[in-house]
Amino acid sequence: MSASIPARRTFRRGLAAATAVVSLTVLTAACGNSSSTASSGKDKTFTVGLANADTTIPFLASMNSAFEAEAKRLGMKTVTLNGGLDNAKQAANVQTLVARRVDLILVCSSSPTAVIPAIKQANRAGIPVMALNAQLSPGADLVTYIGASDFQYGQGEGKLIVQALPNGGKIAVQLGPLGSTPQVERLKGIKDVLKSHPGIKIVATPVDNFKNSENLSVTQDLLSKYPKGKLDAIVAEGPEMYVGAQYARKIGRNEIRFIAGDYSKQVEAAIKSGALYGTVNQSPVLEGKLGAQYANYWLTGQKDKVKQPNYYIPLPLITKDNVDTNPAEWSG
Repeated sequence: MSASIPARRTFRRGLAAATAVVSLTVLTAACGNSSSTASSGKDKTFTVGLANADTTIPFLASMNSAFEAEAKRLGMKTVTLNGGLDNAKQAANVQTLVARRVDLILVCSSSPTAVIPAIKQANRAGIPVMALNAQLSPGADLVTYIGASDFQYGQGEGKLIVQALPNGGKIAVQLGPLGSTPQVERLKGIKDVLKSHPGIKIVATPVDNFKNSENLSVTQDLLSKYPKGKLDAIVAEGPEMYVGAQYARKIGRNEIRFIAGDYSKQVEAAIKSGALYGTVNQSPVLEGKLGAQYANYWLTGQKDKVKQPNYYIPLPLITKDNVDTNPAEWSG
């Protein structure tokens, strides 16, 4: 952990014209904090940093693109850093943004705790921090959280499971990165729904890390371990389930119901073809846009427009019944 960043200096206006010019020059070069934005918001170009868990994951890449596009539209500059699903790197990226004295930091972390010490450094430096896409554990000061409730997301998947298996059955749940907020909370949400449906049993919880290649490998293993009649559904916490579902269809395992999370164009096509039963639509485009908008509200003195402590986006369920009227927004 690097040393904490000193608190930023505040500047007083001098009475002399020359002093005022110097003060204005220094203030423009330094990072504006939340206390100065109300008066300078119309004149300053703000820089917002995004410490992203992994910009190579299609969902997060789409969120990233939407964030950067909306920030540009709002006249802000952005600095995006890729955490590579590495907890230490994600924490270091937050520290880097603090050192660069950006005006506000958005944190999308694959760990609810690993970035907390780095966020405390931002707190001491007077840089406001918002959580995006993945909620964080208590311990640091956050302006708000923007994104889905992963527990409600899991409940949505649980409802799809119950719809797909009205007579009960055995299921496997493919998990995201172990210990991450989405992995933990989505599984809790699934189990919360299934506790009222004892006829549905979770018999396996392998990990696919939200990656297409690992989803395929895990699905192949499950289909080999559980022959026909021994497994009724496979559920993934992320959108990559379309890969395993399409493989199963190719080898004639049509008796298994497949359920995904998130709604890419590939998931949309798989639902239309019948390979997937359904999914939960968490929009990365909406999350990215809201991240930029909320940052802009906070920095320009419109704090009353920022919902606190959380802004949970809607999570509609998509099946063959409504897929035609709900086109997907992103590709992955």
